[in-house]
Amino acid sequence: MKVLASAILLVLSVSAPQHMGIVTGNVTGTYIKIGEDIKKVVEPSGISLDVLESAGSIQNVFDVRKKRGVQLGIVQSDVLEYIRDISDDRELKAIAAKLAAIYPLYKEEVHVLGGQSLKTLQDLNDKRVAIGPERSGTYLTAKTIFFQAGITPSKEVYLGGTEALDALRKGDIDAMFYVAGAPATLFAQNTTADDKFQLLELDDKALDSYLTTVIPAGTYKWQQSDVKTVAVKAVLISFSYAGEQCQNVAKVAKIIRENKAWLDANGHPKWHEVNLDEKLPKWPQYECVAATQEHPQPKPKGPMIKIVH
Repeated sequence: MKVLASAILLVLSVSAPQHMGIVTGNVTGTYIKIGEDIKKVVEPSGISLDVLESAGSIQNVFDVRKKRGVQLGIVQSDVLEYIRDISDDRELKAIAAKLAAIYPLYKEEVHVLGGQSLKTLQDLNDKRVAIGPERSGTYLTAKTIFFQAGITPSKEVYLGGTEALDALRKGDIDAMFYVAGAPATLFAQNTTADDKFQLLELDDKALDSYLTTVIPAGTYKWQQSDVKTVAVKAVLISFSYAGEQCQNVAKVAKIIRENKAWLDANGHPKWHEVNLDEKLPKWPQYECVAATQEHPQPKPKGPMIKIVH
């Protein structure tokens, strides 16, 4: 490990232009904003980072391995469980076996919104449930939760966001999954007490691979009490590349760590939740990144970068 670390740090000290890519999420989501923040901090070090929209976590798994010019991606922490336990895609399984975490990011609460006759996760049996577009992060979370808790809806509907909320309001579905940091803008801006919606509690011991959390009372104007739920972590990932790609990814990781204070002050508010040293169950850290962490850099006295608008 010491030899690897020395080799990587030697490369990191050499300034040479690099072109890289990161796959994120849809244009209105948080993933793409996090990607844009990373772009800002790496550019002064000679890295040109393309921040690319994507269809979600599953697509990002493929893209970090197969999309030309892409070395980085952001996915939900439960993507590995979905691929291991549920997916029958052999190519996806092979790629997932070589994925590695760069850093954990922030927490995203699982919202399950339904009518007032529904109270718990088990009430979704034999119901019509929107689980997000196929291969989206919400989709894989819903499928994984159904698998772990033994839930069988009468119909899985592949709608997400505004479309699912409209369908719920019309009575075309009974409930909807939505994975987003609370308060989710979708619900904060587009629901009222007149809708007579409520959040279902996800308090099932079978969901032991998820973080337990609470959406506090009043998070949404119509929400009168705390709601127990689970959460996923957004994770910055790469494929386990060797050689030059390994060195480039390690350089990005080093720059993020050195500029964490700047990201907290100037980036998306979710950076405040990020603990770069947090360990993620079932997610090994990329060896090239771990090697650089053995040589902590002194804390800067001032901003490491200057962004010119």
